[in-house]
Amino acid sequence: MKKEHRKKLLNSDRKYKVYTFFLLLSIILSALPFFKTKILSLPFAAPIYWSLIICIIYFCIPAINMPNKNFINGSLLGYAVSGAIIFVALEFLSAVFMKKLEASPYDISAIGTLLNILNIFPQLTAREMIRLYSFATAYKTMKYRRIAIVITTLIMILTDINFTKLQTIQQDRDLFIYLIKNVAPIITKNTLMSAFVFYGGILPSIVYIGIIELFQKCFPVLPELPWIVEGAIGIAFPSMYMTYIMDHSSNQGKTVVSGKENILYLISLFSATMFSWFCVGVFPIYPSVILTGSMEPLIYPGDVVLIEKMKEEKDIYNLSKGDIINFKREDITITHRIKEVITDEAGNRSFETKGDNNKAPDEIIVQPNDVKGIIVKVVPKAGLPVLILKEQDEVPEGVIDNK
Repeated sequence: MKKEHRKKLLNSDRKYKVYTFFLLLSIILSALPFFKTKILSLPFAAPIYWSLIICIIYFCIPAINMPNKNFINGSLLGYAVSGAIIFVALEFLSAVFMKKLEASPYDISAIGTLLNILNIFPQLTAREMIRLYSFATAYKTMKYRRIAIVITTLIMILTDINFTKLQTIQQDRDLFIYLIKNVAPIITKNTLMSAFVFYGGILPSIVYIGIIELFQKCFPVLPELPWIVEGAIGIAFPSMYMTYIMDHSSNQGKTVVSGKENILYLISLFSATMFSWFCVGVFPIYPSVILTGSMEPLIYPGDVVLIEKMKEEKDIYNLSKGDIINFKREDITITHRIKEVITDEAGNRSFETKGDNNKAPDEIIVQPNDVKGIIVKVVPKAGLPVLILKEQDEVPEGVIDNK
């Protein structure tokens, strides 16, 4: 009897593994370039494909559930809603402060909105059902459960990355930007979703991503943030929120997380947000990395200068000979010293500038509208990582740089 029972269990375990294999294969298939561009791009093909997978999981294969992990599903659902709202608010408020809001590229008419919803939720629901089924199979049938869960999450990550676009990138700097802006947030997002599914089932994960994607595809105005800000929010928030959720879920039914720990998480999240905003110039003082040696020996390549913004017109008239200013030239910014203040008959000012290490003044006169701010502090070598990634030929014409 024991042998027969054990044999049945082995056969049952084997079936669950086979079901899980084919479910994960369906996700991999959907990410293959040919299938994605030739099949799923057809009208309504993607919603039908994912709806079919949902029906197969719900009606055709045996159900399997995660063991009781002492979590409270309602609590995690609340975390999912609040987390999504915070994430959207971080991006939207950053864009408001930086004046980086653009009209949505998506169709936000009534029919367009319905089509957007139809494209979001079948795929999202199917993927999270497969994630949960894979996790449950790992816990029920496998010895190395955590490895299996990590592999499942890795598959979810890889099938979320646009490898076709990745292959078209040729320059190292563009590759770095793509990794920070797109790939790293995909990794942290899927890790957070795995935490939601592991501790609370598919509903918190669907709600979290669903709210974010609904905002991105149904709101008339969207953030168009610089890559470094978008990457910072996409990496930092999911990572910190996942840690917060795991700690709280692990302590359900055991010890109550103290108010002090809650405050520490909020302070960490707030600090990360403030640092991101500081780096991109939301506040009156912002940083900039020096790329050339034109201001040596005062400022070296890789140093970070802190710049106080020109907030009012009178700030321009407070500038004088010898001040070091940060100004815009073409698509980059330059940090040079004012060599001469030029005032025309109407009293309008412009500035002749020169790098301390340059032999001659800059060829182009700096106009007031081009002045971004005045240097108030130099932080040595703080920007070396950025310097390594920047191209060395980014000095615009008219700026003389001694090599």
